[in-house]
Amino acid sequence: MQKSFRFVLLALLCISQAQAYDLGGIAEQHVLPVYRALAQQTAQLQRSAEDYCASPSPQGLQLLHDHFRDAFLAWQGAQHLRFGPVQYLLREHRFAFWPDKRGSVGKHLAQLLQDPALATDDFDISQKSVAVQGFSALERLLFAASAPTAPECRVVTAIAINLDQMANSLVHDWVSGEEPYLDMFVRPGPDNPMFESEQELAGQLLNSLSTQLELIVTQKLARPLGSGLAKARGKRAEGWRSQTSLASVSANLAACQDLYQSAFAAQLQAAEQGAGLHASIQMGFDQAQRAVARIVLTLPEAVGDSAQRALVEQLQAELAGLQRLVANDLAGALGLTLGFNSLDGD
Repeated sequence: MQKSFRFVLLALLCISQAQAYDLGGIAEQHVLPVYRALAQQTAQLQRSAEDYCASPSPQGLQLLHDHFRDAFLAWQGAQHLRFGPVQYLLREHRFAFWPDKRGSVGKHLAQLLQDPALATDDFDISQKSVAVQGFSALERLLFAASAPTAPECRVVTAIAINLDQMANSLVHDWVSGEEPYLDMFVRPGPDNPMFESEQELAGQLLNSLSTQLELIVTQKLARPLGSGLAKARGKRAEGWRSQTSLASVSANLAACQDLYQSAFAAQLQAAEQGAGLHASIQMGFDQAQRAVARIVLTLPEAVGDSAQRALVEQLQAELAGLQRLVANDLAGALGLTLGFNSLDGD
């Protein structure tokens, strides 16, 4: 009888843990607002691109620059969500092709500008290389030494339209259509083709959080830092042309912290000895944001300046520690498995 009683208690505990995640709340408070904000900003970017290219002016170009930055940072706020409709049709790479270790963006963009189809009504950039469909190629065209030419403006407009279409498709695929992804997200189970359990889905969310922190440490900061001051490579920073490198890191961190709060904070604080780990994770996010704010130069400049470089290295170290807390301690405290790391091989 005693063994049977313990078994029932264990079963009830497992059921309680499996139902601990407010999946509807995570979707409504975090995921959908992120994608709706992206769609709102890409719509403004498209309007600005069309207005500028119809009647170019310095003022119009400045406005287009501003709207590019707003939309690009909205994408940075969505970049951590590495599952679901963003992976359909290679969308995550079509939004931004970075890191571009082989110079694919420049090479394919040069070829595109020589394409005779560019001047026809049949031109469809969504059928071209993923390297030229999104923010990475658009940044090259908008933040060059001279204003976009007429052929470049054709590509600028096409990319802006493509970004807006993809952003709206993300929202649509989550909430509409014959099989909204939201239905699978909020109802995991044996018959769910995506998530067999809430624990599996929670592991996917934690994977997204951990992977984004790792991406900042090992690529967004490590690539421009290089192996030392003499080997700094500032132009390897994401968004260096538009001077959004540090703002992107800050947007990534804000999104990650919001996901942590939405998905894991309550569960962790309810876990045995979880309150201390929760405080450490919160402190890690706050310290990282303060570290970003202390860097007064742009990231490409900072990595080549001895004093500012030390601050970038400090930021990198703090984020590495935070990533370990998430990937090891948080995962262990909640009994979650991170699964496949999409950065493996990069």
